[in-house]
Amino acid sequence: CQMGSPFVMFGDGEVTRCNPISESELAQYLVDSASEESRRNQIINLGGPDEPLTMQKQGEMLFDALGKEPKFIYAPLWLFDVIIDGLQWLADVTGSEALDDAAETGRIGKYYAVEDMLTTEPNEKFGKITLQEHFNRIAVEGQEYDPYTTMFAKKPKELA
Repeated sequence: CQMGSPFVMFGDGEVTRCNPISESELAQYLVDSASEESRRNQIINLGGPDEPLTMQKQGEMLFDALGKEPKFIYAPLWLFDVIIDGLQWLADVTGSEALDDAAETGRIGKYYAVEDMLTTEPNEKFGKITLQEHFNRIAVEGQEYDPYTTMFAKKPKELA
């Protein structure tokens, strides 16, 4: 997006929702959980402070942080099935473990494209860093690797 590339999403961009938590706040929650009795032996869906965000909204937020006009590509969900089935067929015919692994990676990718990664319970939301704040920081400071978006971002030239 920083170099003018479109933001790619599956379906209509409204298929799934999430409320991501920053890496530092997730680490803080986990470390605190070791010493807080009330958090022991609990299974929760932990998320960040945002309300549910669709991929469309996340893309809009990213372009907003960059000060660019949004450009989107909407890939149809059936594309996953064609690719996965093709890779699995080739894996079965050739006995290739690498192709079998690629098909499994495709199934995992499809899962993340169609399933919400969302917490709605107030006690399962943690932190203060919103996704918009995260994108805004990266747009200004740059970041070698963003584990949430798998985005590589160089520091803007005027700030370097």
